[in-house]
Amino acid sequence: MRWRLPLGLSRNFRLLWFSVVVSGLGDGMRYVALPLLASHLTSDPRKIALVFLADQLPWPLVMVAAGVTADRFDRRRIMVALDSARVLVAAWLAVMVGLEHVTLAVICVATALLDLGQRFYLGAAAGIVPMTVRRLDRDRANAALAGGSVTATLLLGNPLGALLYDMHPVLPFGVDALSFLCSAALVFSIRGRFRAERPPESTGPVGHLLLRQFTDGLRALWKQLLLRRITLLSALYDMVGMSQVAIGILFARTELGLSDTGFGLLVATFGLGALIGSVLVGRWANRFGRGRLLLGSLVIAAVASLGLGLVDAWLPAGVFVLLYGASTTAWRVNATTVRQNLVPNRLLGRVTMTQKLLVRCGAIVGTVLGGLVAHHFGLRTVFHVGAVLLLAGVVAGGRRLVARA
Repeated sequence: MRWRLPLGLSRNFRLLWFSVVVSGLGDGMRYVALPLLASHLTSDPRKIALVFLADQLPWPLVMVAAGVTADRFDRRRIMVALDSARVLVAAWLAVMVGLEHVTLAVICVATALLDLGQRFYLGAAAGIVPMTVRRLDRDRANAALAGGSVTATLLLGNPLGALLYDMHPVLPFGVDALSFLCSAALVFSIRGRFRAERPPESTGPVGHLLLRQFTDGLRALWKQLLLRRITLLSALYDMVGMSQVAIGILFARTELGLSDTGFGLLVATFGLGALIGSVLVGRWANRFGRGRLLLGSLVIAAVASLGLGLVDAWLPAGVFVLLYGASTTAWRVNATTVRQNLVPNRLLGRVTMTQKLLVRCGAIVGTVLGGLVAHHFGLRTVFHVGAVLLLAGVVAGGRRLVARA
């Protein structure tokens, strides 16, 4: 099975796919422009890590509420409302950059608000996909979303964001605001009602419902041994990944000698690897089995992490980043399909957000540790430690993962 444009899938899914691509293009520009902007304000890895920490913190604060909201209200309307709100936040950030009033505090506030909207958006989107495609098409649909997202975000958005930033710092943030507007229009064009079947117990005080439905989501997640194991390994994966992302701009400049545009191209190389992974993930899963593919993704990520900590030239670094991108997409697409296949649709929003909550806690820890380890022990140490942790995950959970996935 190869990733391609989702022409054979439903009209609603195609509109969803195009909205993800358009929004992803703006996200990619912003993702590369934010660390560039922060690095021109400070060279302290701990302070730059704060920007990425602001991107992570909304997850545990609203994740459960996002999942419950997605299971209680029309998911399409949620997505339209959130894209519309994020137009305003992105436009505000663009104005602050244009007026040269931007500070690390402004960057962190804007980043946190945009990610806050993203949490509710993802909770709704996770439930829409199974409602727009057949069960047999879910691998293809998830691969198409992953491929389109990484192509727009990393392969196109990142280098374009670096190029536009070099032209004028306000440009990538202005385009990001426009992308949210276009995404809202596309999702608004999706036809039908996308509200999950509401269980009889879904009435009562909001606080009580949130606690009860979070408990339902956690119970549904935890009773599935395979899903529980994937969640813990995903948390480890994200902890390692975010520790490296948090110091990526400094590593590219000081250890690899790259310019701002070179940094954008290096990140785009990750996107190219992710695209390759999304194209081949279905074929790999059929040939090797989902469990072996998940295990192989961890091993390749560990090798890539170790390699990045050893090289000092852009070409071998690009090769390892390419491998990292392919393994990350293979892991995420398969983990998503496992979750969708094991969890009833009426619980999917809650289970998705509960799982992402646990995984994001790992990312938060990694973001903090990345800045601290880099400050005290050097940038390369972050990659060495990451490789050791990923290999430890392989040893601890690999055999059972292969047997059950």
